[in-house]
Amino acid sequence: MANEARKLVVIDRVVKRYGGETVLDGVSLDVDAGQVMVVIGPSGSGKSTLLRCLARLEAIQKGRILIDGALVAKGADEPGPAPDAAAARLSHDVGMVFQSFNLFPHLTVLENVTLAPRRVRGMAAAEAEALAMELLGRVGLEDKRDVHPARLSGGQQQRAAIARALAMKPRIMLFDEVTSALDPELVGEVLKTMRGLAEQGMTMLVVTHEMGFARDVADDVVFMDRGAIVERAPPGRIFSQPAEARTRAFLERLLEREGGSRRSR
Repeated sequence: MANEARKLVVIDRVVKRYGGETVLDGVSLDVDAGQVMVVIGPSGSGKSTLLRCLARLEAIQKGRILIDGALVAKGADEPGPAPDAAAARLSHDVGMVFQSFNLFPHLTVLENVTLAPRRVRGMAAAEAEALAMELLGRVGLEDKRDVHPARLSGGQQQRAAIARALAMKPRIMLFDEVTSALDPELVGEVLKTMRGLAEQGMTMLVVTHEMGFARDVADDVVFMDRGAIVERAPPGRIFSQPAEARTRAFLERLLEREGGSRRSR
């Protein structure tokens, strides 16, 4: 791929299989620093698996993944040496927020946010707490520092999870359907936090069904289906004039469902 070293993230011909099922089929995608990329597509199209492979939560069978020009993952049959320890540490530059909040229930919000910087980054306790309070302020939760997750709303828990991921000082944030488990009235507060990160220049790769967010915030929208990237384009083009019939059919079905949902209210 051209100009790999200039890209923050390069996903190159990645194949991921579970048993005999191919979930990612030769996916190639690059992300520039500061870019917000939204990935859409039907369930089972490989969107979440793509994020998990980038976060090195899943091994890949073929292809390569590079961060800032350094190889962090590759398929077994890919030529060249395996990623070294220094390159593997670049995976700490990738923050991920999941559909489920995954907060430690026995820890307070502050303890949840400071845990990884102290354990993984080796940050001093006072420095980790100062950073955590700054981040909790950014997501509007500074007054919840001593509260346990069970006493937070779903939206507050998700914002705490975002602060926890940011505490590792990632260079790219991955969001995997982070609003899908929330009640509708709580979705807006999480999307507002994500919009704020985009405005501050955070590089983001977002899997979502929130088309309004994709239209307003994304630099590019990627449509995936059957483990492959079908189309990539700026939101204005992909929502108004998609080039591929599969993209058009997906968006038409989505709009029909949204219209039916509004009529039923």
